[in-house]
Amino acid sequence: MAYIDFATVKEQVPIEQAIEQLGLSLKERNGQWRGACPICQSGGERALVVTPAKRAFYCFGGRVGGDVIAFVAHIRNCSMKDAAEFLAEGNSTGTSSVPRKSTRSGTVPEESSKEDVRSLRPLTYLQPGHEAALELGLEEDTCVSFGAGYAPKGIMRGRLAIPIHDWIGNLVAYCGRTVMQDSPTLIFPNGFRPEEHIFNANRIGEGELVLMRDPLDVLIATQNGIDNAVCFLTETVTPHQLQILAAFMDSLRIEAIELH
Repeated sequence: MAYIDFATVKEQVPIEQAIEQLGLSLKERNGQWRGACPICQSGGERALVVTPAKRAFYCFGGRVGGDVIAFVAHIRNCSMKDAAEFLAEGNSTGTSSVPRKSTRSGTVPEESSKEDVRSLRPLTYLQPGHEAALELGLEEDTCVSFGAGYAPKGIMRGRLAIPIHDWIGNLVAYCGRTVMQDSPTLIFPNGFRPEEHIFNANRIGEGELVLMRDPLDVLIATQNGIDNAVCFLTETVTPHQLQILAAFMDSLRIEAIELH
């Protein structure tokens, strides 16, 4: 069985080409293409935003965004693999220019592994109304909204388990936040790279961004009416993380950030 090389597709197929390939009617202004989203059918006539300079899109109606493959997956309501196949087949240079990975060696292709991560299922045994969560200042409804809760078992046992999504909205992992004064404050599953993610980025819309210090702070801020709160998942911040944040803000046209 062969797999499309996602990285090559993203490199060779401009997101503007995807607009044409999808048959979308978007209007260009100030370096961006905007129009109504045919899938969400909400958010107005400018809900769908494509930014070629960033090779990214964002849909305010569905509160989702991402690269050219995620763009096609959203508009066609299909899997990432099917979206990559669609782009490869429509590439003007032909499908032969998009190499496929072979699994004859028995190893799992890199992009297949990523799809496995995207298919992560929510933990059903979490307790959103547990006393330990309430003592942190969280309301049960807030935990339910985020999918968070006290973990009575598993690798997050004895901690507040908080789901982490990529900015497209796919569940990629859980972090375990201490409910006492344990160190470290956050723990993560093996293989997860917290420096590659901005917590709560998948729920952000237009307006001023609020940068918090801790996922718990984000939950409590949201609970109290602050919608655009995010945080890094590391104690120190690297230049790479700042670049991710800058690109994210630019894609949503967020011009100001408030630090807390």
